[in-house]
Amino acid sequence: MASTPLGYRHLIQRYALPALPLDVEACVESGIKGRVRRQHGGQLRLLFEPKYQPGDTLEGHLQFALRYEGVNLKVLALLFDPAGGQSAEVRESLAHWLITSPESRYARRVGFLYEWLTGCHLPIRDPVSERAGYIPVLDTRHQFAREPGKKHARFRVIDNLPGTSAFCPLVRKTDYLQQMVAKDLQGLTGETLARYDEALLRRAASWLYLKETQSSFELEREKPSASKAQRFADLLSEADTGKPLTEERLLELQHAVLDPRFHEFTWRQRQNWLGDDLGYRQRVEFVPPRPEDVPALMQGLLTMAAQLRESGDLDAVIAATCIAFGFVFIHPFMDGNGRIHRYLVHDMLANAGFTPKGFVLPVSAVILASLNEYTDALEHFSRPLNERTGFYPEAPHVAATGNDAVYFRFPDMTRQAEFLYYALERTVTEDLRRELDFLLGFDRAKQALNELLDWPNHSVDLFVRVVHQNDGRLSAKKRQSYFEWLTDEEITRAEACVQRAFAADTGKQ
Repeated sequence: MASTPLGYRHLIQRYALPALPLDVEACVESGIKGRVRRQHGGQLRLLFEPKYQPGDTLEGHLQFALRYEGVNLKVLALLFDPAGGQSAEVRESLAHWLITSPESRYARRVGFLYEWLTGCHLPIRDPVSERAGYIPVLDTRHQFAREPGKKHARFRVIDNLPGTSAFCPLVRKTDYLQQMVAKDLQGLTGETLARYDEALLRRAASWLYLKETQSSFELEREKPSASKAQRFADLLSEADTGKPLTEERLLELQHAVLDPRFHEFTWRQRQNWLGDDLGYRQRVEFVPPRPEDVPALMQGLLTMAAQLRESGDLDAVIAATCIAFGFVFIHPFMDGNGRIHRYLVHDMLANAGFTPKGFVLPVSAVILASLNEYTDALEHFSRPLNERTGFYPEAPHVAATGNDAVYFRFPDMTRQAEFLYYALERTVTEDLRRELDFLLGFDRAKQALNELLDWPNHSVDLFVRVVHQNDGRLSAKKRQSYFEWLTDEEITRAEACVQRAFAADTGKQ
């Protein structure tokens, strides 16, 4: 079946742009009637019958792309690059489009995006009449945007892009993401917590801060000391205080998770890489941006974070995705990036009011239990970039190639947003209630056991834990190690207390 690329794919091929594989690709197929959407691996293919074929011009394919595929800042940045061989042709074509079609919604959006991305003016004065109505740059039917956005008079558009030209991830409105938004996880969190008394919630908050810390460290295959875990938990508890995200704040977080010998005091000055050292060779799986590009990328990320925290005009989970995953892809430190990345999820959610004040959702525990899905979300970005990147750890003085800043400035974070929504939904609808019910059952069990017997210091807590973990029974090994002083009858009665305490919320009493 004959297939002809349209929109962004056509422009990539026509101008030989060094673009990464597209998550959404459009083409004309002769056997198609109307329009068809097909999922092909990790790619969404938009198939059109021949009547949709646009004029074979730059303007025709740009208009088609904006109409059916949404805004792809990465492709547009490569296309509009003033240093590119196509620069003069593109600039003249866009100016001619605006002169001949000044009312065109698509010409105006493209004109704005050209100047926004390049910092260069098109050679045309007052391109749009003051009588023209304002139109949004991002079509909110296709992509998440800041609402209401900011008016831009030159092209009579509303700049509703979520970031700045230094850093601006975009997220498509997939069916799954729209379903997740409609679930109102923020409201569900509030409803869940409202079922429990405040004293229990205060205890739960302290416990969950430490659990989130331990799970985050475990994802890095590290068991932190009690003092290191407590330091990070304390910083995590400050996520909702509104402290600005700055280089200094991120360094403070890095210092909390690393041995003092490995502390850094500014963005990294060397090329880092992720992969395996096999002894006889290094297997490189991801090369973050070059060190000279990191300051501008991080300034863009921090500016975007500050604007979103102040305005709250983007979906909270989408905002958290952009900042947290943007950070880990830039990898601005030599070490500690993963734990700070997960901290940033909480920071953005807390300051957006998604998480109740003084509370934390145990998201890292869900990530730990969904490691394959988490890895897939990370590698959806890193794998195609790694295929075009060259770096040799054994020759670190030789600069990496292919890891250009443009790929980190304008990532499509749809896959990462879907994962974060998945993790949060499971956290809110399953794990949070399970954790709270465990604490409630623990309190009931301790009260019943203390009424049953006089227990040595701390032994009642240990008894509850080991019996609950062993499906309501005390194992022979644990009895021999810690509870030889209990009689058989006392053990039977104590086990029954624990069983009843934890069955109270399940109707199994």
